[in-house]
Amino acid sequence: MIGTFCYSHEAKKIHASELRTLNDNGDKIALVGIINSEPDLKDNSQQLRLRIGKENLLIITSRYPIYHYGDRIRILGKLKTPENFEKFDYQRYLQKERIYSMAVFPKIELLESNQGNIVKQALFGFKSRFHQAWQKLLSPPHLGIFEALVFGEEGSISKEWKEKLNLAGVRHLTAVSGMNITIISFLLTGIFLSLGFWRQQASLASLISIWLYILMIGAPASGLRAGLMVSFLLAAQALGKTIDGLRSLLFSAVILLVENPLILRFDVGFQLSFLAMAGMIIWQPFFKNKLFKKLPEFFKLNLATTLSSQVFTLPILIYNFGYFSLAAPLTNLLLVPVIPYLTMVGFVFGSLGIVSAFLAKILSWFLWLAISYILLIVDLSLKIPFSYIVVEKASVAFLLFSYFLLTLTSWQIQPLKNRNFI
Repeated sequence: MIGTFCYSHEAKKIHASELRTLNDNGDKIALVGIINSEPDLKDNSQQLRLRIGKENLLIITSRYPIYHYGDRIRILGKLKTPENFEKFDYQRYLQKERIYSMAVFPKIELLESNQGNIVKQALFGFKSRFHQAWQKLLSPPHLGIFEALVFGEEGSISKEWKEKLNLAGVRHLTAVSGMNITIISFLLTGIFLSLGFWRQQASLASLISIWLYILMIGAPASGLRAGLMVSFLLAAQALGKTIDGLRSLLFSAVILLVENPLILRFDVGFQLSFLAMAGMIIWQPFFKNKLFKKLPEFFKLNLATTLSSQVFTLPILIYNFGYFSLAAPLTNLLLVPVIPYLTMVGFVFGSLGIVSAFLAKILSWFLWLAISYILLIVDLSLKIPFSYIVVEKASVAFLLFSYFLLTLTSWQIQPLKNRNFI
């Protein structure tokens, strides 16, 4: 009932779009707006998201000159409705970002610069300096993996390596996805607890750390959504409240879906963050207190977090990426404990590298070794016979059946008694 209402409300927004009424009418129109996100740079083009009044317009233009967040520009060109690809609903993908129209290679005139939010401009400026500093010290594929881990940007990863990451079942790890932020938040809380923090202090420290990180990487939509979902749990713990983890997770998901119901179907980051957190809430106590109870605390925490985050995400990864990696459990087991720490350390090292070129050169050796480990594990996993199976098109029935079985198994193995955070 709620879902139907939300989708109906979203449909009204689409039909009420003023820009959408100008699509495909054959006339060139002039529009003025402000670029409200970082340009998405491709090999031969760039994509701009232009804020015009209360609406967004997607612009595809040539690679140069490069525009920036906060630029106020005037465009002259035709508007069109985005077209779907053969196996990809591009219209719905853009609609979840509230984009209903696009202009391809319009004439662009720069009117003013620095017209955006001051905080965002500072953050994006930091990211630009970060990239400029480290592209001199790391070369592909190391540079691409490093930037993907720290900022969630895969632009520097070659097509070959994207395919390798897919086949190894770890593509989702090399991005600042909701799943990664969820895992990082759980690990941070566990680390603070092991250092002697009280639970309230550990939760508050984790909450502050997560939001500082999200802001410093430019507050991507996936990061904001995952941050909100994690915050309900961490805030309750910081306030000393007893909270049912699943209820808190569902409550935060409902808030996000009311604001934008299309993310339920078309935002893989939202799906992964929700499912990863659900898996950790339900399964982490089982792995930590039963399966790995005899291991040292550090290994017990990492293994429990690694496996519990994968329980519910595997079917959705198969459905979206079209691969069933038989080596994925092994590669994830070897990489998931490393990725969150490398992400955090990489961000700190990368920031220090901006301050001192000498320090950056020294730190780049350590980062190169750490990223080489990731690349080595991926390469070795693909040499295992029958390490992956290509799934041409996993159906919705496959998803429903998979999650039905997982729900039954979760109920039997881990009764929903202990669902609190960590």
